[in-house]
Amino acid sequence: MKQRASFAWLLVSAVIGTGAMEVASPRLALGEAPIVTNVVAEQLPGTGMVRVTFDVSDAEGDQVTARLTASSNGGSSFDLLATSVSGDVMTPMSPGLGKQIIWNAAADYPGRYWGQVVAKIICSDGALTAGEMVLVPAGPFTMGSNSGSSAEQPEHTVTLDAYYIDKYEVTNAEYQQFIDAGGYSTAAFWSTSGWAACSSGNWTKPYYYPSNDYHTGPAFPGYPVLSITYYEAEAYATFVGKRLPTEAEWEKAARGTDGRTYPWGASVDVGRANYASSGDPFEIGNYSYSSPVGFYDGRLHPFPPFQTVNSPSPFGTYDQAGNAGEWVRDWYSSTYYASSPSVNPEGPAEGTYPFYRVVRGGSYVSGPNSIKTYQRSVMRPGAPREDTPYNYIWIGFRCVSPVR
Repeated sequence: MKQRASFAWLLVSAVIGTGAMEVASPRLALGEAPIVTNVVAEQLPGTGMVRVTFDVSDAEGDQVTARLTASSNGGSSFDLLATSVSGDVMTPMSPGLGKQIIWNAAADYPGRYWGQVVAKIICSDGALTAGEMVLVPAGPFTMGSNSGSSAEQPEHTVTLDAYYIDKYEVTNAEYQQFIDAGGYSTAAFWSTSGWAACSSGNWTKPYYYPSNDYHTGPAFPGYPVLSITYYEAEAYATFVGKRLPTEAEWEKAARGTDGRTYPWGASVDVGRANYASSGDPFEIGNYSYSSPVGFYDGRLHPFPPFQTVNSPSPFGTYDQAGNAGEWVRDWYSSTYYASSPSVNPEGPAEGTYPFYRVVRGGSYVSGPNSIKTYQRSVMRPGAPREDTPYNYIWIGFRCVSPVR
């Protein structure tokens, strides 16, 4: 069948702005938002290609990044995800006139026809594809542990393709870009189940956001975003052109190829991770709180004073033990390891417990046994909204990207 795509374009523009982030800072100074003007879109005759031109200025002269989303329903929701794009899109660039994005709409949505499409240009300071990443090379590693729980047995060898993984957990500052860009009103970023939960629950931000008690929200830019549902993590990952890691990808990044119990080695160390009763400066009375991402980098931090030990994983990630628990893609099955594929496993088709996903890494409220590299936890994908909220405020995430 011949592909066709026809569009009657209505144009709108939207802008967001974020300032530079200092990871250890408790505050974020926001700069002037970039301004998008003169947006013009046209379908190239006889093709399913759409050309969008625009101008963008920034008061500070910062590098800016643009991306394109669109609506098939006149702007009621932005449900079209433009992934087949080229030009001045998804990479930092200087402000200026005559910027251009080419969208191969027919490749993204073959055979589709819409009478009215609303295009939205989102432009931010810096990079929308937020998050420094590190490479995990292709090859085998040992997954699971015969000394762990039955759900973590047996130890088995898994071989993975190469991939990139976020060096740090996704921060409040990075997640704020998703909020500012209309992430909670753009169906294209969400899975079907996620959008149903988001729209029926009228979600506009994470459950605890902002909340100064738990280091969440834009007032704490360099801290991990918390109280995140699986659906929200999944949507953010799509927004930045990444995805959530599989359980195997997460574990290899955390423990390397030498079967480490903790990302740094065999023994727990209070100077290497934020976990319950570790004595870190983010424990106040009987309560524990998250720390800035990458806090355990070997520095003597002055406010409050605390000497850390540099604690990256073998591949250079931080905080895969403690701080925030991290969603992974896999459904949970307590017996999956006994029959798991040996190459690029993606988890069972469904969970042993209906609708449960895996969470990895422990958190700032976990004991030292719960932050081991092979430790598995399970949560409903809608937690904390589906369960007692306080119990799941500690959940965050990081993303991965394939090697292209």
